[in-house]
Amino acid sequence: MSLRRVLLAFAAFAAAAPALAQETTADARAEGKAMAEAFRQDGTLIPDSDGQALEVPGYQGTTLPQSSYFDDPDRMVSDASSQTGSHEGYRTIIEGDRVRPKFDAAEIKADIARGRAIEEDPQAYLEGEDISGGQGSCVPLPPGEKPQGWYETSCNVGSKLTEHVRSCTIPLSVSVEKRETYTYWAGRMSTMPTDGGVYPARAAFDDEVANGICQETRAIDYCSNFGPFGFTAATSCPSLGHTAYELKCSGPAQGITPGYYHPGIVIATGEYWLSKDAEATNVRATRNEAACAAFAGDRMCVQQEEVCTSSDPVTRIVDGVAVTQPCWAWNRTYLCHTLSAGNDCPSLEANPQCTFVREECLDDDEASPGCEVRERIYRCPTPGSGGASDEQQYICGNDVYCLNGECETIEREASTELKDALVALHAIGQAGEEFNPDELTVFSGERETCHKPVFGLINCCAGKVSGLLTVGAGAAALAGGPAAIAALATPFLTLFACSTQEKMLDIKDRMGFCYRVGTYCSSSFLGICKTRRTAYCCFESKLSRILQEQGRIQLGKPWGKPKNEQCRGFSIHEFASLDLSKMDFTEVYAEFIDAAKLPDEVQTMSDIQKKIEEYYARSAPGGG
Repeated sequence: MSLRRVLLAFAAFAAAAPALAQETTADARAEGKAMAEAFRQDGTLIPDSDGQALEVPGYQGTTLPQSSYFDDPDRMVSDASSQTGSHEGYRTIIEGDRVRPKFDAAEIKADIARGRAIEEDPQAYLEGEDISGGQGSCVPLPPGEKPQGWYETSCNVGSKLTEHVRSCTIPLSVSVEKRETYTYWAGRMSTMPTDGGVYPARAAFDDEVANGICQETRAIDYCSNFGPFGFTAATSCPSLGHTAYELKCSGPAQGITPGYYHPGIVIATGEYWLSKDAEATNVRATRNEAACAAFAGDRMCVQQEEVCTSSDPVTRIVDGVAVTQPCWAWNRTYLCHTLSAGNDCPSLEANPQCTFVREECLDDDEASPGCEVRERIYRCPTPGSGGASDEQQYICGNDVYCLNGECETIEREASTELKDALVALHAIGQAGEEFNPDELTVFSGERETCHKPVFGLINCCAGKVSGLLTVGAGAAALAGGPAAIAALATPFLTLFACSTQEKMLDIKDRMGFCYRVGTYCSSSFLGICKTRRTAYCCFESKLSRILQEQGRIQLGKPWGKPKNEQCRGFSIHEFASLDLSKMDFTEVYAEFIDAAKLPDEVQTMSDIQKKIEEYYARSAPGGG
């Protein structure tokens, strides 16, 4: 019995003792049973339309196994006695070696503080008491505590990679190889090997042609090219049908002898050759990467992209030779890294509200033998949760009744047992809605991730650090599109490189729909983590998330590794094995329990109170 009830009992017992003596316990019990029977027979307290019945989540009719106790309530006692040995609560109390239930320390502290306030001045809270049935006054109780919410956040320590963009220019180096080329004109007037007419004879070049020193390049008109040799062709020349050739040689021809009519000397040169020129024999184009050698040889640098920066004109004159290339110079960029010591944990370490939970390694295990980057996970209170409750509670004189020396306060809201029962019924209904006929599973989630550079300022995984959101506000934003999502998401997410999907995840997490599976390294360099991603399993409702969280514990079914977890639902067998009575649904009570209250609940409580008042009035001295 709580301290409040003890004080109320002491306050009411002295006044009630004379009246209690006039009626036996058996009489009181019989009258209580009669009153209960009257309520049971009162059809106005039972929903009489489908609309009223549907207000109770999971409503499945009135034919329930427990209805047999309506006509035989004493059997309930015997049935309960036979089950005490297997009942969890009974065994927890009786068997001393079992682990005792754990209670929230903050809630116990708050109840003790409220109890002490009443203990110090009980009259202030009970002065309105009137156990004889008169109207009493209400005194406000000290404020209670709101449930405390928690979330996990993390920071990093270890080797910090700092990125720098470096660039270099790669020009195209073109070299031209040349050689001296001797040009000859040779003719053939007859079948005689030395016949060339005014030209050197063609037969004089046979050895050089065979050795590759000379080669014919083209045929020339025999009669039109006498000029360089100091002759003019006769009018009858074309009709003679003589032929002539141009030859190009890499050196002076050695076998030339004078022709039949003339030795073939060129007037301008005084030699047998017509001209001597330097011609390109080989054009070599190579990229000069000397400026990039330092970056290319640095293991801390990674080549990114290369862009042509000089392509107009494509044809250029190099050493008198026309050279055509599609690009003449390039710019290449490298992403280079420097290592230093990193630690972004001081703010979390200095926060007295946050508690260190564990430390994990973020390195690529295959590439890094040690642990260069470690992640430290802290547990912090969700903003807006905990603290004094906004709901004011009162002790009213006519809210306290005493029976056989024990005083109780009338509860004016649905009991915890009713809430748990309604949530369990709602869970069964939710299972039907979320059943996947293809995989034969229920309460499946959707894998979602967000990123944060290690030791970086960007954090697309803020989540509950910004406080919780109501389901209505979050759902409206998700349905409103990118603009509405950006407006409701954690403010600084819109300033950095966070995707719309990451902003949606932020809203779902703050609505309480997501479970944080954990963090893994999504990009690394030389085995050192650069970017981490946090994986979440997001569900259709808070209830689905709670069933997954607490159900996995009952089934011994751990979550997979953050990099691989796919948020699969429970199989039908697994869901059937869950004990919903052992789950804590406090987080979802407020979302639908008010709508589930029967319309006549308040009137019923009023009728019970009236019956108690009539009992005292009848039992008091001089009463009827």
